[in-house]
Amino acid sequence: MNMSLGKSIFLFTIALFLGMHCAYGQLLSVETKIDTNVIVIGDQTGLTFTLQKDSRVLVKLPIELTNFGENVEVVGQPNVDTSSSDKSSGIIKLSYTITSFDTGTHFIPPIPFVVNMKGMVDTIFSESVYLEVVGVPIDTTGTIRDIKANAKAPVTFKELLPYILIVLVLVLIGWFIYKYLRKKKIEQGIIEPAKVTEPAYITALRELDKIKAQKLWQQKHVKEYYVGITHTIRWYISKRFNFPALEETSDQILDQLGFLNLDRENYDKLTNLLNLADLVKFAKSEPNPDENIIHLDNAYDFIKKTKDQVENSTPGPTEVKNHIE
Repeated sequence: MNMSLGKSIFLFTIALFLGMHCAYGQLLSVETKIDTNVIVIGDQTGLTFTLQKDSRVLVKLPIELTNFGENVEVVGQPNVDTSSSDKSSGIIKLSYTITSFDTGTHFIPPIPFVVNMKGMVDTIFSESVYLEVVGVPIDTTGTIRDIKANAKAPVTFKELLPYILIVLVLVLIGWFIYKYLRKKKIEQGIIEPAKVTEPAYITALRELDKIKAQKLWQQKHVKEYYVGITHTIRWYISKRFNFPALEETSDQILDQLGFLNLDRENYDKLTNLLNLADLVKFAKSEPNPDENIIHLDNAYDFIKKTKDQVENSTPGPTEVKNHIE
């Protein structure tokens, strides 16, 4: 008898839960729509959630979302549009502009909408949709072209052989002419002037001037601002200190610079710059305006203070390789 009573209570609880959930489903419905499922990398598209709800229902909207998963980002702020179909129901349209900088197929997960009706709280989820990101523009016109009409028979090696021989002969003639002229110049004592290569620090300072003139962080392009500064610094370090800074992490770069007799204050400023830039690029940190100005000035100082420094302490490629290993 007790087992039968317990089973009845359990079934009643399950039925009550399902009934409440179904009731909420009738009081609120969510429709998910994406403007296009295929975009070119970096392009934008619209994602809209249309909520049809009972007037007695309060809904918490996820308007603070900054991304949908790891690879789909929200651009700007969402737009909320409300309207009423009659006194007992209303429609809410929550629209996002989204983009992605990673190719592939990305699934936008179900988004929770918290429902509250007279103190009773539940959660309704939207449908999952996908976004495909391609690297090159695709033809969406659907035009059908005749491929067979332009097809040609493959060229055989026998047909190409005369042209290959002609090219080889011309290459050999050019090589002999070059050797002959070079020998004549040596015999006559003619010395070709060495090509003048611009010092790396001049190129790097000019790039920093361009970044400063673009006023990127003032236009809310903080990530692009720090990407430009750190790319310039990494390029300068690779040329000045002879190791592949463009291919290494910030920690690897700082480790290798630690072997050099750098000014400690200058080294610490570079450390702060690279660490903050990583936070901006990967954690979406937002430095204040004073920090943006200071770190650009620190980039200038690092280049100016190291352009003539540690000439005899710069490790060669072999030493750097051994340090990494």
